[in-house]
Amino acid sequence: MCSPLRTVSSPMGRDHKRPSPDRLPPVLPKTLYTEDEDNMTKNDELFSPTLKFKDDEDTKKECVLKVQDQKEEQPQQQKQQEEEVQHDNEEKEELLDEFNPFFFIKSLPPYKDVINNRVVPILLPKRTRRSHPVTLVLDLDETLVHCSIDPIEDADLQFEVNFGGLMYHVYVRKRPHLQKFLEVVSKQFEVIVFTASQQVYAEKLLNLIDPTRKLIKHRLYRDSCLEVCDNFLKDLNVLGRDLSKTIIVDNSPHAFGYQISNGIPIESWFEDKKDVELLNLLPVLDVLKGKDDVRQFIREYYQLHKLVEGAG
Repeated sequence: MCSPLRTVSSPMGRDHKRPSPDRLPPVLPKTLYTEDEDNMTKNDELFSPTLKFKDDEDTKKECVLKVQDQKEEQPQQQKQQEEEVQHDNEEKEELLDEFNPFFFIKSLPPYKDVINNRVVPILLPKRTRRSHPVTLVLDLDETLVHCSIDPIEDADLQFEVNFGGLMYHVYVRKRPHLQKFLEVVSKQFEVIVFTASQQVYAEKLLNLIDPTRKLIKHRLYRDSCLEVCDNFLKDLNVLGRDLSKTIIVDNSPHAFGYQISNGIPIESWFEDKKDVELLNLLPVLDVLKGKDDVRQFIREYYQLHKLVEGAG
């Protein structure tokens, strides 16, 4: 049963030491918002979606984690009731801004129940003798880039995409040191980009980032995600790779909720030109490439299992 998330305050620092409860990697909204919630769908669906949850007791059992900003109509003469409704709505807006992804992971239904005896599809071709022994899975939005349909003056890339019958002009900032990072890891790992964004958008972007396909071996999009509680999780089993040799880097820890011992959390990135998170990752990855089982090192180094156990 999925349960509502609990709020946290501080982001993970800029080093890659073990995170503590007050140094959590942020899971900031990846969606593009409009004032009209009914008109959010297409913008929300183009990029990686925000983690959804409900915060009322009656809906915990529905396995749908989405805060509902309910604006109940109150008689104007009942000023006190109106103020109470406004206060509740403000609290829900705060929940949208900050929440604990580890509480979400803790309350996920068992993996076997989600799969429900189905055969997990293998979406990638088999490894070859020339393949690097360790697979590195990278998230896209707010991990490698930040994208917006609002104009960005210092955009590194721009392109248009037709989605849902509408043409969007997308502005892209590349995270500092992205090119160097990809060049280094592509020589050491089988690199895969796995994003919860729509393929029509993400594929165009990746074609600009890696036009020769020499840096990123494979690409997976939203349709390859596992939908749980109205959220898109990245089930590493679909890769068909040995999980003892698989790493995922994502700014949203809930995305690898079923394989937290494979996951490295990274700070969400939007515009900080002094950011060095990708460079800081390289020494960690250099250690991991030589491990017989990357999960043991990741588990001991980041200790995300303790954050999950202590969430609530």
